[in-house]
Formats: sequence, C-alpha cells, structure tokens
Amino acid sequence: MQAATIQRRIESLPTLSRSGKRVNGLHRLMRSPHLFEWAYEKVSRNKGALTPGVDGKTFDGMSLAKLADIARRVADGTYRFRPVRRVYIPKDNGKTRPLGIPTVEDRLVQEAVRILLEAIYEPVFLDESHGFRPRRSCHTALKSIKKTWTGCKWLVEVDVRGFFDNIDHDILLGLLKKRIDDDRFIALIEGMLKAGYMEDWVYGRTYSGTPQGGVVSPLLANIYLHELDQHMQTMKAGFDKGRDRRPFPRYAALERRVLSLRRKIERLRASGADRAEIDAALAEIKAINKERRKVPSVDPMDPNFKRLRYCRYADDFLIGIIGSKREACEIMVCVEQFLTETLKLTVSPEKSGVYAASKGVTFLSYRISTYTSYGAGRKSNRTGPDGRTWRVVRRPTTGNVSLRVPRKEVTAFCKRHDYGDLARKTGRPREQFLVTSDVATVLAYNSEFRGFANYHSFADDFKGALGLLELVVFRSLVKTLAMRHRTTRARTMARLWNGTDYEVSSVVRGKLRSIKLWRLKHLTQTYWTSPVVDNVTAGAWWVKSPNDLIDRLNARRCEACGDTTGPFEMHHLRRVGDLRSGSLTDWKRSGWRRKTIVLCPSCRLTVSGREHARMESRVH
Repeated sequence: MQAATIQRRIESLPTLSRSGKRVNGLHRLMRSPHLFEWAYEKVSRNKGALTPGVDGKTFDGMSLAKLADIARRVADGTYRFRPVRRVYIPKDNGKTRPLGIPTVEDRLVQEAVRILLEAIYEPVFLDESHGFRPRRSCHTALKSIKKTWTGCKWLVEVDVRGFFDNIDHDILLGLLKKRIDDDRFIALIEGMLKAGYMEDWVYGRTYSGTPQGGVVSPLLANIYLHELDQHMQTMKAGFDKGRDRRPFPRYAALERRVLSLRRKIERLRASGADRAEIDAALAEIKAINKERRKVPSVDPMDPNFKRLRYCRYADDFLIGIIGSKREACEIMVCVEQFLTETLKLTVSPEKSGVYAASKGVTFLSYRISTYTSYGAGRKSNRTGPDGRTWRVVRRPTTGNVSLRVPRKEVTAFCKRHDYGDLARKTGRPREQFLVTSDVATVLAYNSEFRGFANYHSFADDFKGALGLLELVVFRSLVKTLAMRHRTTRARTMARLWNGTDYEVSSVVRGKLRSIKLWRLKHLTQTYWTSPVVDNVTAGAWWVKSPNDLIDRLNARRCEACGDTTGPFEMHHLRRVGDLRSGSLTDWKRSGWRRKTIVLCPSCRLTVSGREHARMESRVH
C-alpha cells in the first residue's frame, strides 16, 4: 500500500468517526511499512530513544529493513509484545511510581496504533478534556476554568486511586469495539495490555491497567475516561436550569425608585420648576445608588438558576456547581457511583469532597477559588431609547475565579531542589555544583527556576508568591559559587554584578559569552487571545523539517563518508562529540539533526567503538 493511499485513509478516519460508523480495515493499515516509518520519525525523537527495554536494544541501528520486518510480523500475526522493563521514579510526596519501558519494536507498534486511534477518537473527544491531547495542556484547562466558571458556589473534587494501574482491560476493549470493527486490531491492543512486566528479572502478569511509560497509554486512558466526560455532559443537561437569575427584591425596589425619580426630574424640567426641587431629587438618586451598590442585583441563591461546570486533565478532574451544597453533594455521589460501578475504578474518600468555592481547592498545582470585588466599579457608556448616551458606573462582578500559587507547591519545589529554608529566607550551597563551571551552574539554576515560574505564570499572584523563592534561589546560587571559588558571598555578588543584572561570562570560540541569572522581572504574563496554548511556532516547524529520518535513510548515502553501496542504518549519538573526528560540516549537521546520522557499516563500527571506549574509560 502506497504512502499516499495510507495518508488518505487516515485522513478519512475522523469523518467516519464523527458520523458514528464503526471503523474497519485498521489492521490492513498496520501491514504497511510506511506507517511504521512515520511512527519511527515520531518516537525516535523522544528523550528515551536510547533507553533500552528488556532486550537491551535501543533505536540505534534502525533501518528500513527492520521497519519492514516489524510490519510483516504484524501482518501475518506472528508479532508478540515483550514485557515492559519496570523501574520506579520518585513522586513529589516522597513515594515512587512504577514506570514501564517497552522495547524498541513495541514502542514502534504502539506509536502506529496511537496514530490510528488518535485519528478516530480525537474528533469525538469533548472540549472538557485537556490531558494528553494535541494543542491542549494544563494551561488550556486552567484558562477555561478562569473564563467560564464565574459564579460557582461549590467545587467538587473526586480523586481516583491508582487510575493507570486499575484500568479494567475488558471494559477498555469493550469501549474500543464500540467504534472499531476490526477484531485483529483489537486483539493486537489486547496483546499489548497483557504483555506483563519484568522487575529484577522476575516476570509479572498484568491483569489490569496500562503501563505508565507506554506510547499509547495516555490515549487509552482518555478513551476510558471519555465515558466519564459523556456522563458529565448528560448530568449537565439535566442539572442546568434557568436563563438568568431572578432580580434581588431589595435591588429591584431601589431601581424602580430611581426610575420614578428620573421621570419626576424630566417633568420638573419640562414645567420650568424651581432648581432646588430638581437638585433634591438628584441628591436622593445619588443616595439610593450608593445604597443600591451594597446589595446584589440578582439573587445569588436563586433555586431556579443552576449550572454545572466540568474540567478534566488525564485522571484529575474538577466540578463546579452553581446551586446548593446539597445538590453538590448529590453530584459527587453520582460521579463516585459511576466511577465505581461502570468504570470499576476506586475512589479515594479522604481526598474527595465538596468545598466552598470561596475557600478554594488545589487543581493542577494551582489554588482555584472565587472572590468578589468590592471596588467602586468601572464606568461604561449607556444609550437611552432616544439615542442619548451617558456614563454609568458598572457594578463589579461577583464570584470571579482566582488562580493562585499554593504555598505548599513553592515549599515542596524549594525542598526538592535543596535551595534552602523559605521560612528563614536562607539559601544553602548545593554540593553537586561544586565541580561544575559557573556557566553550567547558572544555566542549571535558570532552567529549574524558570520552568517552575513559567508554569505558574497564569496565577494572579505569581510574582508575589514566588518572590521569596527567588530570594532563596539567588542566595543558594551565591553560596554555591562562593564555596566553589573559596571566597566570600559579597565578593561573589560583586563579581557577578554588571550594573543592571547578575551574570557570568565565558569564552566560546574566541568570543565572550554572557549568561544572565534569570529572575522574575524577566517573566511577563501573557494573555492569549487564542484558546491554543503552548503552541509551536511556524519557524520551529521549518527548522524541524530537514530532520526527516526516513527521507535520509531513503537517500541511501552515508552522511559521514559518502558511501552509496549500503546497507545503511540510522545511528543515534549519545553526544555530538562522537563525530568530532569527521569533517566539521558533518559534525555540525549531525548536531542540527538532533544527534542522528545515517552511516554505512564501517563508519558505524568506528563511531560505536569510540562510544564504547568512552564508556569504558568512565567506568574505570
């Protein structure tokens, strides 16, 4: 099957999915080597390309023949998934999380499956889902809450215990069969789920869950929780009530009194009445308006006006309620019942509950709460029936959503990186940087602090909340550099100061290069007019375009020596310096192409030998 035919077939999948028809012929697409070539281009660029699975192999040495062999084994049904290599990674709370590392071939097959599943399910996923989806992120979820959750009275939080480890395989396969009419394709996914894991060379079976670390696992998780999204949509349709809140009785009475006085003033002016009588009516209007601003314009607890809001990122979701607390509790019970009975998931009762929106909850490392402005309001134009325009003071809105940085997140980040003591405002020298250069140390500090600040840049108080952390980070850096150079902190600060910023300098290829210490003043809050956040610019895509791995393999030319006899394999470098013995042009081109180079057997043997010798020297 030609690449253009496969592309047209994949592009037709969203239309079929939207129409509600079950999609077939997916296993026939899996037989084409072109699909695995696209999968290789995507997966091999990940940071874990050189991380081995249980077979000890990496993406180094991949060729077109090997990709075609994988497609052949999938086509004839002889392909078998290998157990994932289980490792444990630390969590923020001090515990560990299991991570499964598939083999290289399994990653390629999973990516091919993911490409097809994404084309089928992405068009039908709801807007309330933001996790692990293209052109969506934590920031899009937070922005939707900030924009559309105004007026919420209660926030419902339901925590799913060990979601990825407890996904029921039978339920997941049943959900896939609702939209996919291809038993061989479903069987391929079932083999992936039941491949098991290897821990300390001991095999373990997997009866539930998807392996965290698998390429297709996030998409399968979204397919599983899409049922929850649809259930919440049904609940919202039955819960929402009313178009507008009813007027607050006291406010409505005062408004009628103001209208009566304005009509009286018009009659007095028409009859040429005394100015004192008109001024008295105007003074009464001013007093009434002052009293009117102290009461709400509409009834905030109108029983005939209710709204349900819902937002999900992966297995973390939040529900907002405009209604009574009793109704919010009923919603929580219904959601817990659906998760337990329909999706066979376990709910953590100690982490679930109903909270007043004014008190707030923590969601996606942000503190989400509502507040009411008590200022004088802002002025706007109002036009009367006769076309006359006048300026009025608009009342400040109530129940506005506030995004704030939780103090515990700042404290945990400071403790995790061992910067120092936030309470005492003291920094601590970090011994791991005592053997690195000043430039490398500043770059590491900048990367850590800038990443944390950028993520929380949506918060309304991000500069105030991170100001103390910035001070501790700066003092930790100064102490680290002072200890490394065996000097005082005052002399270190004087050496770093250039008149406007703190910076370090180094000579790179004969030119002086300065690295500034990143601080909060360099961060600017960005307000996106588009719902797309964390998007990649067109310029970045243009830079990526020359890195087409498959086109370079199809060129059948060694990029090191120019040989055209073959065979050729894609070599994944551990570092660009491994090609320093080659020409400068080839060395720079390889760095630009993200540490990949097409090599003939003799050149690959030379480079691999150099890497092996370097690793041996590190060991000894």
